[in-house]
Amino acid sequence: MRRSFLTVLLLLPLFTNLSFAQCNGYEPLCEKKYDEVAYLTTHNAYNNTEMGFDFTNHHYSITQQLNAGVRALMIDVYDLDGVPTVYHGLSLFGTQPLTANLTEIKNFLDTNPNEVVTIIFECYVTANQIEGALTTVDLMPYLFEKGSDDWPTLQQMIDDENRLVIFTDSEDASADQGWFHHVWTHAVETPFTYYNVDEFDCEFNRGDPDNDLFILNHFVTDESLGIGVESQAEIANANPFFIDRCDECETITGKFPNFPTIDFYSIGDGLAVVNALNDLGDLGLETNATIDLKVWPNPANNQINLFLDKFDASLNWKYELYDLRGTLVLSDHIDQAQTVINTDQLKKGIYTLSISSAQSHLNHQKLCIQK
Repeated sequence: MRRSFLTVLLLLPLFTNLSFAQCNGYEPLCEKKYDEVAYLTTHNAYNNTEMGFDFTNHHYSITQQLNAGVRALMIDVYDLDGVPTVYHGLSLFGTQPLTANLTEIKNFLDTNPNEVVTIIFECYVTANQIEGALTTVDLMPYLFEKGSDDWPTLQQMIDDENRLVIFTDSEDASADQGWFHHVWTHAVETPFTYYNVDEFDCEFNRGDPDNDLFILNHFVTDESLGIGVESQAEIANANPFFIDRCDECETITGKFPNFPTIDFYSIGDGLAVVNALNDLGDLGLETNATIDLKVWPNPANNQINLFLDKFDASLNWKYELYDLRGTLVLSDHIDQAQTVINTDQLKKGIYTLSISSAQSHLNHQKLCIQK
């Protein structure tokens, strides 16, 4: 079934804000347990060009990653003069205090009440230092703590406001820091050092194969610099290569890929792969089959006209316009079949238009604004 609707998912661009839908973007995910859901995951999420780092794994900030549909972030934390600080191997290539990254996550959770986010720390600081940073930015109330019961559904986590799950590779948490989950108690992973996409395999690396969660490391590392290789990400992140590996590893290992982890998330089909893993394609097929959208003029100057055939106001339609960096620049609800978008304040350039209902994402297309 997954393959039957993959071609539809490939039409979806990565830059899509999911905040207005019910559970991580889709109502069908609400009744799935946390360990039954796939989350687009960014390797070394903090190490990005937008925040001034050199030799990076991504072009855009954590804020942009979350707005684009990323829901799990791998973050390395070191002690730099007593301050928990994120950087990749050597601080001279760029640093940020951990609190800066956590503030981006806090702002996203505050403004997107139906989203569940995961952090996977590579930790060179203590649990107390992590707790201090979380307390500073007021993230403690959002923390999820897993007890001996099964994983809850996303809806339960949202209802309880425990929407931030934290994993770490360290094991120094105290008895009252149950939110600081040891990742290899809960997850198993594939190897994380590949120098070419041809080396990808489905072997287990760290973690017990019987653990609930599966991290599918799907990125290529530069052998000399230890950073992401963008040219290899163009291959790795594209379908059918990406979905083929997910399917192959699920078949071989019997493990559902909860965390397909990539570099350069803005390249390729990462969100389409996650949607396919989460069996969300039928919803998109049904909606696209019944609604016809017309957009004109394109290129446009000061306004864009939208017309939705068979418009139904009860579905809570909305439009969103993103620039090429994935930043949301315009959005509003659609209250009638024909809508006019005023683009007078937009700069000249290429934008992505998203038309969505409360149930699904309908249409994405490129628009040219000329002045």
